[in-house]
Amino acid sequence: MRFRRYVGGQAFAALFAAIAAAGTLMPTVTEAQGALGTVRGTVTNSATGAPLANVQIAIPGTMLGAITSASGAFTIASVPAGNQVARARLIGYQPVDKPIVVTAGATTTVTFALTVSALSLDEVVVTGTGGSARKREVGNSIAQVKIAEVPEIPSNVTNLLSGRLAGVTVGGGVGNAGSGSAIRLRGTTSVSLTNQPLIFIDGVRTRSDEYPRNGIFTGTTQRGANSNSSPLNDINPDDIDRIEIVKGAAAATLYGTDAAAGVIQIFTKRGAGGAAKWQVRFNGGVSSLQKFGTDSVPLLFMDPFLRNSEGSGWIPGLDNYAARYGTQVQVSGGTGDNLKYLLSTNIENVDGVLPNDRDRKYQVRANLDFQPMKKLAMNWSSAYTNNLIDQTPAGNNAQGLTLNAFRRDRNYFGNANPDTIRKVLAQQLATNIDRLIMGLTSTWTPFTRFSSRLTVGLDRAALENRNVRPFGFPAAPLGVIQNQRWSNVTLSTDWVNNYDFNLGSDLKVTASAGTQYVNSNVGDVVALAENFATPSDPTVQSGAIKNADENRQRVITGGAFGTILMGFKDRYFVTVGGRIDGNSAFGKDFGLQFYPKINGSWVLSEESFWKEKYGTLKLRGAFGSAGRAPGAFAAVRTYNQVGWGTTTAVRPANLGNPDLGPERTTELELGFDQTLFSGRTSVDFTYFNATTTDALFSVRSVPSEGFLANALRNVGEMNKSGIELAVNHDVINRESWGLKAGVNLTTNDSRVVSLGGAPAFTVGNSGWVVEGKQAPVVRGKLIRNADARGVAPDTVSNHDFGPSQPTRIIGGNINIRGWKNVSLSVRGEYQGGAFIEEGASFNALSRSVLWPTCFDAYANIAAGKPITARETLTCIPANVRTDMFIFPADFFRIRDISLTVPLGKLIPRTASSTFVFSAQNLFRRNFGMPLFDPEMTNNDSFNATVRGINEQIPAPAIFQMSLRISY
Repeated sequence: MRFRRYVGGQAFAALFAAIAAAGTLMPTVTEAQGALGTVRGTVTNSATGAPLANVQIAIPGTMLGAITSASGAFTIASVPAGNQVARARLIGYQPVDKPIVVTAGATTTVTFALTVSALSLDEVVVTGTGGSARKREVGNSIAQVKIAEVPEIPSNVTNLLSGRLAGVTVGGGVGNAGSGSAIRLRGTTSVSLTNQPLIFIDGVRTRSDEYPRNGIFTGTTQRGANSNSSPLNDINPDDIDRIEIVKGAAAATLYGTDAAAGVIQIFTKRGAGGAAKWQVRFNGGVSSLQKFGTDSVPLLFMDPFLRNSEGSGWIPGLDNYAARYGTQVQVSGGTGDNLKYLLSTNIENVDGVLPNDRDRKYQVRANLDFQPMKKLAMNWSSAYTNNLIDQTPAGNNAQGLTLNAFRRDRNYFGNANPDTIRKVLAQQLATNIDRLIMGLTSTWTPFTRFSSRLTVGLDRAALENRNVRPFGFPAAPLGVIQNQRWSNVTLSTDWVNNYDFNLGSDLKVTASAGTQYVNSNVGDVVALAENFATPSDPTVQSGAIKNADENRQRVITGGAFGTILMGFKDRYFVTVGGRIDGNSAFGKDFGLQFYPKINGSWVLSEESFWKEKYGTLKLRGAFGSAGRAPGAFAAVRTYNQVGWGTTTAVRPANLGNPDLGPERTTELELGFDQTLFSGRTSVDFTYFNATTTDALFSVRSVPSEGFLANALRNVGEMNKSGIELAVNHDVINRESWGLKAGVNLTTNDSRVVSLGGAPAFTVGNSGWVVEGKQAPVVRGKLIRNADARGVAPDTVSNHDFGPSQPTRIIGGNINIRGWKNVSLSVRGEYQGGAFIEEGASFNALSRSVLWPTCFDAYANIAAGKPITARETLTCIPANVRTDMFIFPADFFRIRDISLTVPLGKLIPRTASSTFVFSAQNLFRRNFGMPLFDPEMTNNDSFNATVRGINEQIPAPAIFQMSLRISY
């Protein structure tokens, strides 16, 4: 009882003293509360001047802070007056502290220009892991493109990747509006299947292969523009936050049977808490076809047919140009963590340099993040694109513009008059693409350290190709019409469970397990009619002769995976895992496929013996496998239904193979990530060695079985290896100006190890699969004394020139930042080591067309002077052969030159604004190829195993201006 009285007395005395002290200090506190001010400002990327969202701004020594909005703006109220420090932090960028003086009752303005961190080990990545992981924990190479760091105005997603990352090759496009380009990650993985990587958008599996081209399905199928659109072109680049790329099988194991060619994950922007923030973008510019011929004939006789050509336009200095313009509006915001939203709409119009070419895009996106329950988070992503494409007949097309223009008086009109050739422009080639991508991700965290994430996705791509050669069209005077309705619906689910736990104080374990399911349905119905009775606008019903075709296929892939990530002392990490897969395209006797993986990393720079002057260093290694499934019906014995008069019959088609399985690629990857010179230099190095076993090769069937066509068999083995090096250096980084430079180096050497007893076979465009040679190799006739004059040509037939894919790629970039953060950036790329068949010259010269590469030879022949051995074989029509037109595809190209001017609040009533001028694809120099652009393709589409070139035009140069305004 005395103890209680004692405590009570002490407490009473303490309470009395506290009240007295509070009374004494009350005026002081009141005075201090009155000495408060406001800190306001913006945060931008130092290289591009673009605003940075989600940057944490803090006043050290206080509990005050803010997070920047989408416009990069922030406001901190009630900051104590006097000398303070404003601190800006964002993962992936170097932190910045700035001293400020806060004045009572006033607003202090401070601006930050953050520089990308050379190596951020705690940055979170998603691709290639069961859940999300920090970079320090990942043992394989993951390349990233952050849109906020891209200085140029991106014309499409494919161009975002070209020449920017080691190990990533983009090419195979043509100059028609709406055409796409191929993406190759570490070169060729298969010679029988697609080499396009898998595409995921916000965790939703989407279509990666090209859309069907607008051509005629019977007879001569090239009657069209002979260009294919890419599903990647349906994505608005301004909606993207970042792109993560897994380049090899060692990291793609968790994606299973379809992932041997790599994986591209696209993550779109999300909303942030707070009031609505608006961003508006206005784009405008022109496209212009650049030189792809000789100095005397730079545009290969296409001059009269280009839009706004021969001085008919109003832009001085451009021989031809086509307008492009667009507008985007984006709004984002939210109420705390319970609801965040981002809505955007985009309208874009691109006129092509060819007269009928036009691409109109209408895009809408809605991203919603909400939390219906305390332990349940939901993320909704949706995007709709309507793409209306009109094209000019082109390519190796006897009824097209380019072929008849190239061949002049030797064309299918027998007339070089431009007005005569323009008659082909009466053909209508219209494509309507409707694309809807939706995904819902729910993340349930029932208790600490455990989470369960389920993503359900839908990708529906519907296309209508309408191809009309009207009544009176040359070579089809009674007219032809075709209408194609094609669709691809992909349903996918991805369920991932993660559990974190500790074994002692130093060992952390993350266990992940889950399943994936992908169901892809393709439907294709084509109707064709010929011979109209009148010149009125036709429908399929208008024709006297009608034909139809229908194709349907469904491919299902299902798999389950499990991984364990172990981290010791937060610097030693090992991940072990695997996936079991099944696919409907496997043979009935094949069963399931297992793909294992193991990778590890060691943050060496966090060891006690490491000296700070050596920078930051992470060593990494990975080993794993992934596959590529055969075509939907490759394992099935099939017959074609045919008729003879009124009698029905079937014809043997594919022999089938009950043991048919996927190609299997196993890869070893070793590398390191390092920073030097106080973080000013970053080095990213990777060595890879990948072997594809059970490669699908075309094997001759035994004739006695009744199936004469070749059939796919898992008989081959191929290997590819190389290095990837990326070095970036912050040369000068001062408050007023700076200079950055970077270089990427990629090498790739491939070999066909074994044909499994099958004979060498061609895969088109002079590409061959030959044991011991590159996979594939370009083969043709070598002229050994090509430059010798007045002597007989010395030739070798079936000479193996070299690979069809580049073996060395060097990319470089320079960024100069000056007054008021105005910046100038230049990005270029060199590709070398590949060879390509150039068929347009053969087609022209074999038909006695007076061709620019032979102008000197014609003059020398007329003057009685000797000509070279190459000219003897290529400029005299009787000697011309197709396999003599194989050239090195080496080139250097300026990918982009961009000027970025931050305008701040120059425009009244705005939070910030930025002006950007960008020139893309401005300059190219070939090394060995006399004509055309080595990145072009022909009628085979950009996804051909071996590209060739024929009567197309290259992708044009683009000059664009963009004004980006934030409210």
